[in-house]
Amino acid sequence: MRRLLRYVFASAFLLTATAGYFTVGAQTDEDVELFLQAGQECYNKGELANAALEFENILLIDRQNFSARVWLAQVYLDMKNFDKARKLLIEASLQAPDHPRVIQLQKMLGEVKKPSETVKIVDPVVREALTLIGSGTSHRQFGLVIPEDKVKKDAAGSGLLIFEDLEIEAPKPKAKEIDVQKYFEPETGPLADVFTALEKDGLNAALDLYFAKILADPGLASKDDRGLLARGNETFAARFQNSSDDVEARYFYGTLQFINGLYPDAEKILEPLKANPGEYEERLRPVMSALGKWRDQENQRLLALKREEEERLAREQMEKEEAEKKKDDIWAKLKKKRAAGNANASGSADAGSEGIAEAAALHSEGYELYKKGKLDEAIAKYDEALSRQADNPEYNYHLGLAWTDKGLAGDSAAFDRAITAFQRVISLAPNDKLGKDAQAMIKDIDSAKKSLGEQ
Repeated sequence: MRRLLRYVFASAFLLTATAGYFTVGAQTDEDVELFLQAGQECYNKGELANAALEFENILLIDRQNFSARVWLAQVYLDMKNFDKARKLLIEASLQAPDHPRVIQLQKMLGEVKKPSETVKIVDPVVREALTLIGSGTSHRQFGLVIPEDKVKKDAAGSGLLIFEDLEIEAPKPKAKEIDVQKYFEPETGPLADVFTALEKDGLNAALDLYFAKILADPGLASKDDRGLLARGNETFAARFQNSSDDVEARYFYGTLQFINGLYPDAEKILEPLKANPGEYEERLRPVMSALGKWRDQENQRLLALKREEEERLAREQMEKEEAEKKKDDIWAKLKKKRAAGNANASGSADAGSEGIAEAAALHSEGYELYKKGKLDEAIAKYDEALSRQADNPEYNYHLGLAWTDKGLAGDSAAFDRAITAFQRVISLAPNDKLGKDAQAMIKDIDSAKKSLGEQ
């Protein structure tokens, strides 16, 4: 399944990139996190090839993902694929040159190949000869690139000149002989004319040809550029930093950022050239067109995110209003029940009581205070009446109503006092109407408290 996903991502990358700029089919941040986690797990298990695939998936989704780029550089460093590791670290250093891990990996990469020979160079001719003999690199001093399998690593018995000023500590293993006919064959492959232009016409011509090829076929970006982009970045970054008025440096440096997928940086660098591109007008046009399409997509993406955020806030507000309405409905229902019970109880109060005359008088005073909304004073009178006739269900019921009104006024602890009073009513008159009303009041109070999260 994972191989299928990689195929889909790769296909989406090529299809969208052929529109004239680099982008990938819409993926989610969750996809990136899943691939990053999978890659780290593979790396920790020592499955370097699988780890590389996971981190490459992320770069297909998000070319600017710094974490994936640094992890992939680490993987390639461990796999001894130093060219890919070096390219990734160059790109990472453009994003965050002072990042500790980038600095650490660059240091590790610099320590990978240490020459086993101590060389004392007296002139350029000796240095050139040393490169061919086996200095550990296939890059000569003046730019000639010789494939590794064509370099003769040992001068012993080859008839080459031996320089007395070379101090050799340990001999290198002898490599296979150079196939002279194959060595002088012309370059082949889709980037062959780029390398030819580099050799014949220099860096600028090679970069212009490379840019044109990549814009026409973005898939060529996966081909080995033999350090061309790294060399271009190194050259024009320094020139651009020294002089922002250098139009040539601005064009090449900005276009290199575009090729590397750093679209915001490319846009910022190339924007001033729109007003006065000079000789770069034709070459700049497809790059600015691609950046324009990217900017439109980015604006649409940000607008979509803004709309999603607005919709989320609207939903939260609606849910809040619905919760408030539900709360109000619950309280309204409870108040209505309480009012109905109060009306029934008041009728019984008007009819009089069979209890002690003093308790009846105190109860009547409490009920009058209750009707005026003086709840604390009414509760005090009810308590006095009950102190004289505790087994009167009507007095207990009125006390429960008073405590319920206190709870409705905001004193949530009053509900517990109300329930206690209603429970006494039930125990005193379980089969009477007051007992049934008390049961209904307790049920409504419990339901309201649960609905409001207070229990």
